[in-house]
Amino acid sequence: MRRIITLREALADFLKDAGLELSDLLSAMDEDPEGIIESLMARVEIDEEEARRLERAFTARQLNLLIFVIHTFYYANPSGYYKGCLIYPPREMVVGPSGKVTRRGLQLVIRSLGLVPGVAR
Repeated sequence: MRRIITLREALADFLKDAGLELSDLLSAMDEDPEGIIESLMARVEIDEEEARRLERAFTARQLNLLIFVIHTFYYANPSGYYKGCLIYPPREMVVGPSGKVTRRGLQLVIRSLGLVPGVAR
């Protein structure tokens, strides 16, 4: 039997194990819109126009959270598992053949984290 952990649960556990609060982590990240856009475009299969739409829809903290989660759970962890549990959404639904997160994958990550446009968490 395969055990599954949601992305949100994996993030909470990861932060707890690291002794970090989400607010501390996000405070340390880049608030510069250009840096955020570049980071998104480097990790997600989107063009600059789509990245700008995301920038208008979500706060800098939300976008930084997306970047952190994508990097931590999908790039630095190609196995797709966290502490023996399959992360949902799984890597094969999020990361495309190019090695970047697909548009659909980005939507799944946003939904899994419970992010709402313009609502800081």
